[in-house]
Amino acid sequence: MKLLKTLIFLFPALIMAHSNQDLQTAYQQKGTNYQPRTRHIEGGKAKFTNHLILANSPYLLQHAHNPVNWYGFNDEAFQLAKQQNKLIFLSIGYATCHWCHVMEEESFEDLIVAKSLNENFIAIKVDREVLPDVDSHFIDISQLLTGSGGWPLNVVLTPAGEGFFAGTYFPKNTLLAKLKQLQNVWQHDQSLVLKTAKNIKDALREKTISATKPPQNLQSLAVQNLLKNFDEFDGGFGDAPKFPHEAQLLMLIDEQMRRPSNDKLNAITTTLNAMAGGGIYDVVGGGFHRYATDNAWLFPHFEKMLYNQAQLAMVYTKAYQLTLNPFYKRIATQTLDYAIREMRNGGFYSATDADSNGEEGLFFIWNTDQLKTTLGADFAQFQHYFDLSDTTEFEQHQVIHLKKIDKIQASDFIKIDALLAKLYQARQARNKPLLDNKILLSWNALLLKSFVSASNFDDKYLSVAQNLADFLLDNFYKNTLKRVQIDGKTSQTAIFEDYAYFADALIDLYDAVDNEKILIKAQKLTDQAIHNFWDKQKFGFKISNNKRINNRKEIADGALINANAVAYSVLNKLSARTQDIKYQQLAQQLFSSFSTQISHALNAHASIITHYNAKQQGALSSTLYTYNGKIKIQSHHRKITINIAKGWHINANKVLQKGLIATQLNSSNLQEVHYPKAKNINLSLSKDKLAVYDGKIILNFSLKSAKFTLATLNLQACSDKICLPPQQIKVPLN
Repeated sequence: MKLLKTLIFLFPALIMAHSNQDLQTAYQQKGTNYQPRTRHIEGGKAKFTNHLILANSPYLLQHAHNPVNWYGFNDEAFQLAKQQNKLIFLSIGYATCHWCHVMEEESFEDLIVAKSLNENFIAIKVDREVLPDVDSHFIDISQLLTGSGGWPLNVVLTPAGEGFFAGTYFPKNTLLAKLKQLQNVWQHDQSLVLKTAKNIKDALREKTISATKPPQNLQSLAVQNLLKNFDEFDGGFGDAPKFPHEAQLLMLIDEQMRRPSNDKLNAITTTLNAMAGGGIYDVVGGGFHRYATDNAWLFPHFEKMLYNQAQLAMVYTKAYQLTLNPFYKRIATQTLDYAIREMRNGGFYSATDADSNGEEGLFFIWNTDQLKTTLGADFAQFQHYFDLSDTTEFEQHQVIHLKKIDKIQASDFIKIDALLAKLYQARQARNKPLLDNKILLSWNALLLKSFVSASNFDDKYLSVAQNLADFLLDNFYKNTLKRVQIDGKTSQTAIFEDYAYFADALIDLYDAVDNEKILIKAQKLTDQAIHNFWDKQKFGFKISNNKRINNRKEIADGALINANAVAYSVLNKLSARTQDIKYQQLAQQLFSSFSTQISHALNAHASIITHYNAKQQGALSSTLYTYNGKIKIQSHHRKITINIAKGWHINANKVLQKGLIATQLNSSNLQEVHYPKAKNINLSLSKDKLAVYDGKIILNFSLKSAKFTLATLNLQACSDKICLPPQQIKVPLN
């Protein structure tokens, strides 16, 4: 027994390693419906089975039968690298990544490449959507070494797990040459490799930077800076490939709501019209593709990600609130309905692939013969609304998109929808792209927030939001918070973004349904995030606690709205709703820790700037809190509801003494306001009677014109013994 314990201590990989029999058993347990993804088939079975067969990630299982002997990102692989003193070849991708599929087919299914990797390296595969913290760490290394990053991301590490070489897609011959060079350097000059790896590790260490006091007009400056990159012809910011950059659009909309101008409105409408009218939007089935490969948004990279649906639905919902343009409501609704119809199974799946039948975009594109066959006599009408010119040609087909959006009337959409229904029905008979059936907590939380926001114009989404919240709480949040569910099995410890996005969405849901239990859950999640991820020395939240990576703190937006920015908002919201000042103090520390970084690159930090502006100037929300939560204000359906905490009151609209601040709603677009009857009371701080409102009151109003209206609500909160300073609160009325 003592000898066994000694062996385990010296060689822990001995008891961790999985035998070939273990892998074959796992393969057999997949069942008869399991189809190996490989060209190496003998007798109806996969010739090769590697350690990824033990995983449940769809992306890892795609590679489970490559001839490359892949491992997951786990102790078994790293112990083996140390034990054999081999370099680690780490490859990161995701299930719906087109170029990941290309590299798999060219290289990882190739026997010569597999031989090189298996003999000289320990090969590790990572699903970036399951382990975004790991992905972020190695993207940082790639950017340090090459100035860029992307997927597939391939990084070579020392046996100790420290990166020193990185690249994205490599053709087979290039990859083989790189592998040979790297192995040669490791054999003959390990000191050079170790020195390079140490320099990179040192460069990744967080440096202490003094705080910068932000200007009062931080968001206005950021928007001015953003507009310098605006593409006046095609919308968006910068050149192709064009991504939606939802955080920047939300900041731009927020600024336009506060300080309207023609240039900001033009940037918003031009961009949103171009995206919704371009090929990046799936006009047949609803929802957005990940990005456009051209400046005009016509040719998408055809994968569809859940996080894009969540964030772009929010963008178009806010744009509808700003402009009251029914086309934006239509796009938000169709995007959410697409997710409900095609991505939901309790929670919502992660993505669909760009490829079907081995070809990119084949499921989504049409040729003229297919259109004529499907539409029959309606083809002529289809040509009236949709662009079938040479400018939309993709692989001898067309990417379907509307033309002249600004000239389409509401009545036209009745005809358009009838045409699209025929195409949708025909398309459903095609071979569908691969569905990534991971249910990710963080992405679902983003979608939950969008459903709550959309419930402002359609109550059905509030019911969907409540059901989703119940599912996530029941399945992901028992003793500890989990991150991933696949085939009904929840796994993977949650990272910081899961806590931040989920708490934020639950607070929004609490505001909508006024269920105290939901707020308690959000507060508990936030407290746990503080305990697990808060940097007590330098402040801010770490991305995770993974011991194998540099757990740095991030504040810049990426494909997802930044989690620290969301947490800043969560902390301020909790402070207002719970009257616990510790959350506000943490929020101040968080912003201060990133303030210099933010000031040096405004465009990269739209989310934190928007939330900082909301704290300084008041949030633009249908539910607002003031006086540390003593006053709750809700604006909805031509009425404002004010809930006043017990023991407090506000002055009535018609006060009985001069000098008192009357409750008053002001806007140049107000037609009339009906105030409730006042209550006349005597208080110890005044000998005279006071006209006040307490408890719950409702202000009914009407507008002169149907347009976005930001009103000012003047009020002053008082108790029996003290009056607090008067406030002017910005309240959106529609």
